[in-house]
Amino acid sequence: MTCLLPAARWRVVVGFCLCVVAQEAVAQRRPAPEFTQQSVLVGNFWVTGQKETPSQTKNDLKLGREVGDWVRKRLAETVNKRETKVIDGYDIRESLIRAAFSPDASFTIPALRQQGQSFRTDEIVWGIATRLPDGGLRLDGSLVLYRDVRMRQPLPSVTAKTFDRAVNQLVVKVNEARVQLKFQRRCENALRDASGARAIQAAREGIAAYQRGALARTCLVWALRATGAPATQLLAEAEQLLDIDSVAPHGLEAAAIALDSLKRRSEAATMWLRLYATDSTNLDLVERVTWSMAEGGNSRKAEPLIIRLSDAYPDNMRLMRQKWRIANDNRNWPLAVSAGEKLLAFDAEAGTDSIFFLKMATAYRANGQTFKAMELVARGVATFRSDPRLYALYTQFVKEESDSVLPRGLALHPNSADLLALNAKELRSKGLIAEALDASKKAVELDSTIAQGRLLVAQAEMELGRPDSALKTLMRAVDAGEDKNAVAQFALAKGNTLFRAANGTELRSDFQLAMRFLSLADSLKSTPQTKFLLGAAALKVAQTALTDAPKIALREESCAVSKLGLDTIPIARANLEAGHDVAPEAIKQFLEYLDEITPFADKQILAYCSPGPPVPPKKDSVPPR
Repeated sequence: MTCLLPAARWRVVVGFCLCVVAQEAVAQRRPAPEFTQQSVLVGNFWVTGQKETPSQTKNDLKLGREVGDWVRKRLAETVNKRETKVIDGYDIRESLIRAAFSPDASFTIPALRQQGQSFRTDEIVWGIATRLPDGGLRLDGSLVLYRDVRMRQPLPSVTAKTFDRAVNQLVVKVNEARVQLKFQRRCENALRDASGARAIQAAREGIAAYQRGALARTCLVWALRATGAPATQLLAEAEQLLDIDSVAPHGLEAAAIALDSLKRRSEAATMWLRLYATDSTNLDLVERVTWSMAEGGNSRKAEPLIIRLSDAYPDNMRLMRQKWRIANDNRNWPLAVSAGEKLLAFDAEAGTDSIFFLKMATAYRANGQTFKAMELVARGVATFRSDPRLYALYTQFVKEESDSVLPRGLALHPNSADLLALNAKELRSKGLIAEALDASKKAVELDSTIAQGRLLVAQAEMELGRPDSALKTLMRAVDAGEDKNAVAQFALAKGNTLFRAANGTELRSDFQLAMRFLSLADSLKSTPQTKFLLGAAALKVAQTALTDAPKIALREESCAVSKLGLDTIPIARANLEAGHDVAPEAIKQFLEYLDEITPFADKQILAYCSPGPPVPPKKDSVPPR
């Protein structure tokens, strides 16, 4: 006998079945999660303001555990369980007890990271609970990534009158901060795929989702560095990250690198030292910081740090090499000698480096240890027979003892710029100026960075009566990066000599030549003395030009010379006024004389440069000085 169900009941059963089928179809179409489930470890909170009595201390430890338990519980209730798992407090306490720790214990972030190994942790919530005088509670916390505890998201402080409200508010802050994480992970994945543009886009989306997103901003800084973004842009993003977390290591490093690129040395040094302070026991970080400071021109500020750390770890040769390098940069010869001797004794690499021998011998000599300098450079020449730089230094040390050292060195190393420069000085001392000029030019051709090489060329050109060639050589020296102070001093000395000689000839061309040298000296290093001499030379150019103009037969030439005189007057006036302190009385007379000759210049311009037939000045002439 067949049992038949009423029609209404059939409809219910069919509807139920259709609903189940529809739900299964939706479940099959539901996309798989983008990321694997993330595991969050919430540690017991630290409690500030612990009291002196044991019972009060015990109560504070209990408070730290209770805050941790309730944050875990509320966070577990609010997260998407398919995406996030909050590690249970019971599991945490069991882990602590097995490791012989109190279940009420609070830990630092590195210790929590070690504890999280057994839970396959992805994120750590670390915090501090502070009892307030009015009975309220303040909670401060951070969200830290397990894979790199230097990546930290500071959470805004929460304060409430009751325990529950404080915990609830903190959990809200945690969830708000976690919104950025999927974008941050997309950014990192894009960087691993070498797609900088996608990484930047994902990071900016994370920042848009959570404006205080330190983690998303960290990945943005990485992406900007990876794509070679301008230093100004990298610095701006790094500073925004540091506004959120002032000790963010990745932000400090990015800011320091950007400031180095922008040649803002002092600010870069400050950033590097702040980065060091984030993990002062990390020797790899110390080495990177000191190396970067030295490369960025901050050896002076790096020296106290490297001395302190190298003294703390005297057997660490990597730190000793940094000390050696920085001491040489700073010309701290006693420190360089001390570090160099340690490297010679204990670092195998030092004995195979010819540059080390070169610098160490130089340090010995600069430190007044001539005998050790001679001994070491001799060892270096014997060990590194093919290095002309060591031989050049050896030549400098022993030249007085043998006239054959330099010729023998040139025979062995005919293309050594250092030896050719020494030979040029030797030839010049013997009065062989033309030969010295050729040797100096060849040395500069072989090594454009040789110290004062172009000044040697300019000196020889001056002595051979080629001042215009010497002036061009000085300009090339500046363009090539020679010491501007040295070039300025050379140009000033030669300009002063030429000016004195011109006062004897009273020729306009001689005064103009002196003025060109003095102008170069003033443009490189302006001083009251350069201003005074340049002004005086310009005055003589103006006077001689106005005196010569009426004597010239061709009107066009007279006009040009008159214009030269008129145009040089304001140059003379401006520079004489700027050099007033050098010779106040003389400059006063010079300025009065300029006032006297200015009308004559105007008359000559009218006479020789106006359209129509020339109208020479009648009886007026330039007054004598």
